[in-house]
Amino acid sequence: MAALSLVSAVIARERQPEVIETYQGMVEADLPSVIRETFLLVSEDGTVAIATVWNSREALDAVRQGPEEPFARRVLREAGGDPKAQFFDIVAESNVSG
Repeated sequence: MAALSLVSAVIARERQPEVIETYQGMVEADLPSVIRETFLLVSEDGTVAIATVWNSREALDAVRQGPEEPFARRVLREAGGDPKAQFFDIVAESNVSG
């Protein structure tokens, strides 16, 4: 079963460009094969979130339990945020094309 991680933190507006640049660099360097999709989200109140769809809960758990701090947490923490993480099992999905 696929899973979704949502890691968010309030990031000062002047620090948001460094999150965007680091995120884009990670995506351009090729995502690990265990990731289906990832999104960088910014809300009006300064909350920045990284939503990632994983191929399986096992893949997500392996990254969470690994020796390195997961990418989303590290990027938001290094930009001055206090990351909060939520994890979801994807129990139904729809692929809508424009």
